Amino acid sequence: CASPCLALGGLPCATCSRSAALARMAEAGGAAPALDRPCRAMVALLIALFANAVAMASPFPFAPFLVLHYGLTDDRAEIGYYGGFILSAFMLGRAMSSYHLGLLSDKHGRVLVIEIGLLSCIIFQLLFGLAPTFGAALAARLLMGLFNGIIGVAKAMLPELVTAAQQPRAMSAISGMWGLGNVAGPALGGLLYGVPLFAGVDAPALLPTSLGAGLALAAI
Repeated sequence: CASPCLALGGLPCATCSRSAALARMAEAGGAAPALDRPCRAMVALLIALFANAVAMASPFPFAPFLVLHYGLTDDRAEIGYYGGFILSAFMLGRAMSSYHLGLLSDKHGRVLVIEIGLLSCIIFQLLFGLAPTFGAALAARLLMGLFNGIIGVAKAMLPELVTAAQQPRAMSAISGMWGLGNVAGPALGGLLYGVPLFAGVDAPALLPTSLGAGLALAAI
């Protein structure tokens, strides 16, 4: 393949190889086939996974401070209790909808479900950052997980992009990008929590969640 897929460590993916062969045939026969772009699709998938991981993990360092901000308790022993609800609400939403989103991706395509997941990262991250109460914050996190099936669909999409021989490396790229997002998310959340985005707006989590929403928008 003239343009090896960088996301797969420089190895040409299955469709790239097929596209190169079609291009050579077109040069010989004078036809210009429409070439697909699996390399670009793989890179876009990795960016979507990174944005999704950042959205999920960014509240990890500031969830206890958000509990204090909402005035739920002054007892240090209870801060972690309430903070755990904020962090687990996203995964609860995912658990409730993963099966149905998988069926949706089989029926209407993987890209649709990935785009829905990214839209949920944009909308509900911003709502989470602006949430005036603990209940509103929980609802935003739960809904973000409820509409998010990116990680499962990404794994199901791999055989459609690469050959069987390339799947281990592609799966490593997916796991690595997910892990990178789980590192970058808490780092950004811890650094940016409490930094005002707009003067007079009492929303200490708005800056990190806005940045996460911007990443999801870029992934779309």
